[in-house]
Amino acid sequence: MPFNRILVGVDGSHGGLSAARLGGEMAEGRDAEVFLVHAVPLPPIVPGVDQAISDESLNYLEETADSALSAAEHVLAEMNVKGERVIRAGSPAEVILSVAEDREADIIVVGHRGFGAMKRFILGSASSKLAHHARCALLLAPVTED
Repeated sequence: MPFNRILVGVDGSHGGLSAARLGGEMAEGRDAEVFLVHAVPLPPIVPGVDQAISDESLNYLEETADSALSAAEHVLAEMNVKGERVIRAGSPAEVILSVAEDREADIIVVGHRGFGAMKRFILGSASSKLAHHARCALLLAPVTED
């Protein structure tokens, strides 16, 4: 099965860069589309509390997204591959699943941090959620350091 529409989850971590590298290798020398997806976290909703986000927080979120996407674009550029930036608000797994469906992705590539069972139970895992809910192929990029 050819992977012509490759979605890469990008968060600025070593895992995100590993995913960008693998996604780029899959697209290299082919007419494949690469979507670099970054999820912007939403603040928790607390009833009765003003939910306004400060300008400083918005600037920080924009800078974080730009930094993560720029690093992934740099990895792709080394392989002469271009990626389309996609930024959406929400949890990483939900954003990736939504974009994968919208863009009709053939494969999702994300970093895998290798959490132990207890940490994964407490924190949850985007890659685990993707494995259970993705409607396309999923590739977990190994991370040697983080």
